[in-house]
Amino acid sequence: MAIAQISLNSFRNHHLKEIDFFEGLTVIWGENGSGKTSLLEAVHIMSFGKSFKTHRKKTLIKDGENSFVIRGRFNQPTHKDVINAEFSKAGKQTIKLNGKIVSGRKELIGRNNVVVLSPEEESLTKGPPKNRRQFFDRMFSVVSPQYLDTLQKYNRILKQRNSSLVRFKEKKTSFSEVLGWTDPLLNFGLRLWKLRGGFLKIYEKTLFDIVDVYDDNNVKIKTTYKKKPSTEKEFQELLTSSEEKDKALGRTTVGPHCDDVSILWGENPIKIVGSQGEHKLSLVFLKLSEMLFIKNETETYPTLLLDDLFAKLDIGRSKKLVLLLNQLENDTGKPIQTVITTTDLVNIENCGILVGKNEIKTHHFLK
Repeated sequence: MAIAQISLNSFRNHHLKEIDFFEGLTVIWGENGSGKTSLLEAVHIMSFGKSFKTHRKKTLIKDGENSFVIRGRFNQPTHKDVINAEFSKAGKQTIKLNGKIVSGRKELIGRNNVVVLSPEEESLTKGPPKNRRQFFDRMFSVVSPQYLDTLQKYNRILKQRNSSLVRFKEKKTSFSEVLGWTDPLLNFGLRLWKLRGGFLKIYEKTLFDIVDVYDDNNVKIKTTYKKKPSTEKEFQELLTSSEEKDKALGRTTVGPHCDDVSILWGENPIKIVGSQGEHKLSLVFLKLSEMLFIKNETETYPTLLLDDLFAKLDIGRSKKLVLLLNQLENDTGKPIQTVITTTDLVNIENCGILVGKNEIKTHHFLK
């Protein structure tokens, strides 16, 4: 069991609310605007130190209040955590892990993993390359402190190089200042490419296996990733060839920060050819593959947070997804902690989830 309990105080539209979670399936139901997604958002903050919906923390504070406080209790196979997060309209933020103030999100990442499927995640298949980079970077960071450290160092070096390019463009420095960042950029860029490429191969195999278990010839999702430079000479040649463009734009135009992991339906980008149902089904498979990838790398299942899982899916595909989730759970021999939100209990029962069973906990949210 991962998340055991969470309490919300002046968070979004919740005044005071405390929720207990089941080790298997917890269903949160209620009409739109009752705060179902906000609960998932709060769990995500406990796991990653930030919301999956907004960067504007002040919008998380209930109208008429000056701050919000959330508290989560987690029970993992290897440790138990109590996490408190508080944010005020004045801009003060405090996150405590087992009573000790954390200095950054890095201290939370990887301790209590969650996988979120929500309407906001649809940009993964419909949006720009940046959204997919962030998806994979986040996933690989929770399983590998080395990946997270390399990513953060590369981004700091990139920021410095870009600042130098802006100063050069404004005639405030010479290009030698820009060149001073070449060796660090080559070093950490190549490290990042190597780690990213290795993890992507594992993820691609996981995605293939999930689709295979689903057993539907009409499902044709896959990912592709172009070969990247593997030596300093190759990366240096890229940087040299882009110098004039970098000077003109005032930013670095080649490197891992420009990567795209293409998501295909058949042989074409799903962004171009996918229907609404195919986008949703692809997103579900990408997220279930994320769950299995994290489990395989850490030996512990993350908690699944599924916001309005069956929206945009026909009843046939919805039922097959429930069967797939059941099969994955049966393969483990123990429950996979899952939280599902819905506006209608009848709808999820029609998809094969029997909410009256003893091993399912339900919470009804009212406006």
